[in-house]
Amino acid sequence: MLWRNRGFLRQMGSDPICLIFEKILKPIHVMEKKRYFCSMKNIITLAAAMLLALAPAAAKGLKGKVIYVNPGHGGWTVNDRPHATVNYEAMDTMSFFESKTCLWKGLELRDRLEAAGAKVIMSRTRNGFVSEGDKNATANDRFETYRDENGEQQLITLQKIACQVDSINPDYFIALHSNATGGEDGKTVNYLLYMYRGETGNDYAKGSIDRAKVAFPYVYDNPLTVWTVKETDRYVAGDLTWMGGTPPGEPNVLGYTGWLAVLKHRVPSFLVEGSFHSYQPERQRLMNRDYCRMEGIRHFRGINAWFGGKPEKHGYIAGTVKSADEIVDNPRFKYKEDTDDQWLPLNGATVYLLDSRNVRVRHYKVDNEWNGFFGFFYLKPGKYSLVYEVPGYETITEQVEVKKNETTYCKPRLHRK
Repeated sequence: MLWRNRGFLRQMGSDPICLIFEKILKPIHVMEKKRYFCSMKNIITLAAAMLLALAPAAAKGLKGKVIYVNPGHGGWTVNDRPHATVNYEAMDTMSFFESKTCLWKGLELRDRLEAAGAKVIMSRTRNGFVSEGDKNATANDRFETYRDENGEQQLITLQKIACQVDSINPDYFIALHSNATGGEDGKTVNYLLYMYRGETGNDYAKGSIDRAKVAFPYVYDNPLTVWTVKETDRYVAGDLTWMGGTPPGEPNVLGYTGWLAVLKHRVPSFLVEGSFHSYQPERQRLMNRDYCRMEGIRHFRGINAWFGGKPEKHGYIAGTVKSADEIVDNPRFKYKEDTDDQWLPLNGATVYLLDSRNVRVRHYKVDNEWNGFFGFFYLKPGKYSLVYEVPGYETITEQVEVKKNETTYCKPRLHRK
């Protein structure tokens, strides 16, 4: 019998197969002496089971994985990063709030993750509201609700979020934000930043750096914005190094220190500053919910890549419609010189999507928020045409190809008639 060849076992050393012989086949030999019957089929079955138990767990995609999504901030207060836009004053809930745009990103990310089989936990699924009698209340105040009409708990404090994350111990944690330069608004700075708890090159929750490096190129893939740094200059940093100095206050109740309270837990994690909302053209883009949804999809691609998940079977189209002749002239729209952001976004443009048979299948009405953005979601891969129509401008048609698990980007510029 094979298991009687002790020299064979010694040659095998301590690898998994040797362990199988030691743990399974050798005991079978003992049983044989006691006249217990064991068929070769049983031996093979037991050996296979032992081999699977000894092999390292390989990533099999997102099915069954637990992902915690934290949309940054949460309400309509001065701490939720309100800013004036071209059409609205600061503190008007129709204007820019980081809390609102982060939620839009997070909800799309959640939907993509759940469609891939992951279990998603969110710190919140709604934005706060301005209470009756608040001095900052406007006629546009409203209470935004998503999937929580039955009273789903909305976590509030960052420490509560950190405690919940540490207790659940999910497979992945991501906090969604946008950034701002200090001091004067309207600076032409715009880049992508990943921050994890620890020092740059030394993540205190091991695995954070690796996850961030995998996700970075997927989220950076956004030619509709104007990045002020190259992709090769990747900002993936520890919060202690990036923020500098001594972290404020004492360790939290879990005993963890760091600058970013939401990361004070043991789970591999990071906070993503997806872009700079203090760069005014980018702020106008963030005013479009579908633009934020596209960022959520890019975050999904980065997470899906980390777990080795299957690529999505459908694709997307996203773009901006702008004038070919007119430069933006507005004090609330300071752009970086000699970039695409200098051209006037065409509010109210209509974009028609035609299939390969030249039949209109969808259309998109560009909003009036000075971004020119349009987007088409969940498209079958193949050839399409886009027709851009704006009163007073030429109508042009563009041929595009949609590929699975990719976004096709378009940046048409129309001449005035």
